[in-house]
Amino acid sequence: MNSSKLIVNADDFGLTPGVSAGILYAHQHGILTSTTAMVNTEFSKESLKDVNRFPNLGIGLHFVLDAGKPVSSSVSSLTDTKGNFLKGRSLIESAKKSDIKEELVSQLELLYKWGIDTTHIDSHHHLHLHIPCALEAIVEVAEVYKLPIRSFSDSVLEFVPTSDYFRYDFYGDDNVTSDYLERILSDLQPGVTEIMCHPAFLDPWLSKKSSYNFTRTKELGILVNSRLRNLVEKHSVDLIHFGGLVNEP
Repeated sequence: MNSSKLIVNADDFGLTPGVSAGILYAHQHGILTSTTAMVNTEFSKESLKDVNRFPNLGIGLHFVLDAGKPVSSSVSSLTDTKGNFLKGRSLIESAKKSDIKEELVSQLELLYKWGIDTTHIDSHHHLHLHIPCALEAIVEVAEVYKLPIRSFSDSVLEFVPTSDYFRYDFYGDDNVTSDYLERILSDLQPGVTEIMCHPAFLDPWLSKKSSYNFTRTKELGILVNSRLRNLVEKHSVDLIHFGGLVNEP
């Protein structure tokens, strides 16, 4: 019996209506089990009104540090003179751990306020893994809230739950194919694996907000392919979301 457990997590819920609808469709008709929600977009709150119809979908926080404006009003090391998040090297060099922590708690509390039983934390563009003090801040907050986080390494395992393996390579034109995802599924190791994905329906806002747009529709088509569901069943893979990690030994 294969003891593999699989989390298929879609980033960017709330980015646009088409992204949110695509994620829900991939969960309802495919193998997607989990998503992480952005809370600082103009579509965030409205997009989460539909999720109570999908009780088996795990919903975490997609912590945003480099797009739009912060939720907190007093995190000056993260913003420019117009109040927008800094980006790239400017953000990395300016960011203070105290501000990152304050903004994280503000975004997390907003998700709870909107009635979401939050399952875990990851970050937009993996920034919590690129800014050293951001990882420290997230680990500290995750400990308090007893939430798992996404990690590329074993460095946080002693502090908070995370998956045993993280596959971020189902991404981009070359790797977004049915064959590639089937190879990932066929090669799952014992333990918990997270596969990151970005399914969506195209809408008028997506190309303005993200350079990664049309390929998202390819991801959606692949994730709802019945061959994948059959492959999961063939290999006795247990589909879970991050809420299941809290009780993992």
